[in-house]
Amino acid sequence: MLKLQTKTETDRFAVFLDHRRLINEAYSNGDYQLKSSLFQFEAKRAQPLGEQKKSKKRKRVPDEIPDETDSHTIEKYLAVLPTPVARETAMPLPRYWEAPYTLPQLHGANQSGEVQQFLSGDEANTSYIIPDGARFYNHNVDNLPALLPQLLPSYDLIVVDPPWRNKYIRRLKRVKQELGYSMLDNDQLALLPLAKLINTRSLVAIWCTNSIQHQTALETHILPSWNLRLVHKVRWYKLSTDHQLVGPLHADPTQKQPFEMLYVACHTDSHGNYGKDVRKAELILSVPSIVHSHKPPLLPWLREHIELDLNQAHPNCLELFARYLQPQFTSIGLEVLKLMDERLYEARTDNI
Repeated sequence: MLKLQTKTETDRFAVFLDHRRLINEAYSNGDYQLKSSLFQFEAKRAQPLGEQKKSKKRKRVPDEIPDETDSHTIEKYLAVLPTPVARETAMPLPRYWEAPYTLPQLHGANQSGEVQQFLSGDEANTSYIIPDGARFYNHNVDNLPALLPQLLPSYDLIVVDPPWRNKYIRRLKRVKQELGYSMLDNDQLALLPLAKLINTRSLVAIWCTNSIQHQTALETHILPSWNLRLVHKVRWYKLSTDHQLVGPLHADPTQKQPFEMLYVACHTDSHGNYGKDVRKAELILSVPSIVHSHKPPLLPWLREHIELDLNQAHPNCLELFARYLQPQFTSIGLEVLKLMDERLYEARTDNI
């Protein structure tokens, strides 16, 4: 994790999360690292304004001119981003993550001190890797109330990546049912008993789409129902392998943007300045995985903003709607081992 600052900004910065490296470092006591082919992205060439396709359904902002403030902010940090390490183009990887995920409801943990393997026992006998210090429940998050007695009374960091309703997933499900995950309405999300898993030292990070409808529901309905107060909201900008935006910025909010939103919140009873330094982050940058909704780890950044108990060496963390495992985390989701498929990993090398 790097904090990027410009010469003119002394109290503001961008957070650069090297997605692949952070996960590989988290699994450093094992023999596995994510395959580099999962992080091969080329930037899309921006079309001249006159050649951009016109929507048949929605009116667009004239000339599609991006907000100049946004453009300036991202450009100033791209200018100070370290030059990417030159890598040979990796061979295309079979899309193993699109195979049917058939694990039944189950749970497990690894406290062995090293990475372990778990064989699914299904027809494909898929091998999943379980990092040390990880605990997981292959459960529908809708069943969270039933799991509460098995969870800690509260967590220091909770990461939530809700299955927001969106057209992309609906299109996937029409093409091939197993490619799309189950989506939840905003009212269903608001009913999750998150308020029972936080205390006044907790931070909660929620990934959100660029839908104004979802963002409004999150701020005005879902956060209050979870007994949370908004601390900061920040854009996660997605970069190509050569550290350029994966696509152009658009002034029209109905267009696909090269970023997603991250909301950081705390308990409504936390002291007024709790997590205030989180607001110094103007944006997040990372090269994303080619796997849809494979988010970068947030603990390396947010750890410093959590006030731990004096007797705690490490924060206790929880991730809801998880699709991969991390040390120090209890992970819950219908596809909680989806991206732990051993075929997405390779033997560790010195260059992680």
